Amino acid sequence: MENEIKCPYIIFKIAGSLYCINSNYISTILQLPEYSTIPAAPANITGMFKHRNKVINMMDLRITFGLKPISEECKEFEQMIDARKQDHINWVNELEKYIKEGGSFNLARDSHQCAFGKWYDNFTTDNIAISNHLKKIEAPHERLHNAAAEAEACKKNCENCQQSECLQTVLKQVKSESMPVILKLLDQTKDLFRSTIYKEMVLILDGIQWGIVVDEIVAVEDLDILSERHEDPMINHCSYLGRVMESEKREGLIFELNPETLISKFKDLESTF
Repeated sequence: MENEIKCPYIIFKIAGSLYCINSNYISTILQLPEYSTIPAAPANITGMFKHRNKVINMMDLRITFGLKPISEECKEFEQMIDARKQDHINWVNELEKYIKEGGSFNLARDSHQCAFGKWYDNFTTDNIAISNHLKKIEAPHERLHNAAAEAEACKKNCENCQQSECLQTVLKQVKSESMPVILKLLDQTKDLFRSTIYKEMVLILDGIQWGIVVDEIVAVEDLDILSERHEDPMINHCSYLGRVMESEKREGLIFELNPETLISKFKDLESTF
């Protein structure tokens, strides 16, 4: 391990990976504001906004690194949640058909086997608000899927005079209790992800009217150098990256942004606007 870096670094995330930049190069950090697009600008120059009587241009690091824009990722997530809502609407419709018309029920009876359940079981986050919210879906989601087994048991075991009442109780519980709660919580999930996970930040560079757009700010810390630029051939493929860093407080590699390269690029871009 090399000597400890004394200047604190701003650590941020882009598409789940950790990056950093020396805090001496950053004047302001703020949530992505309303902004105007720039006609004929490169795809990664997403717009400009007014801040302290100055016009700030923005470079989106996701697009710069060839990654999917966060707005597109957010849209795809919301579409996925809407699809999972429709899955469960269809599930309840099939259960009602099975209860009223008989036949067989062939959709997922296990809450872990439907598409949402599989996504939920594999999803991880260190965001406490999101984790606590998703846990609220577990109980009503499990009750909903258990209703298929309850209906089947009722058809097999209840006397004819009790079967109709038993089945209607199962259906009412699903349609009036479990299902509305699940749909409401899934809608709230979209809102929560939009306001937390997909909440972009802008780091404005000191001395120039440019900012870089990142997914989220993680921390401000002193970091240790793990690898110098010339020691890592992969880093050399991207001129925007400098050294590879590490933190005593978190796992994983942290890629340093090369501020000199950024500033030089911004000056070149200014001449094209």
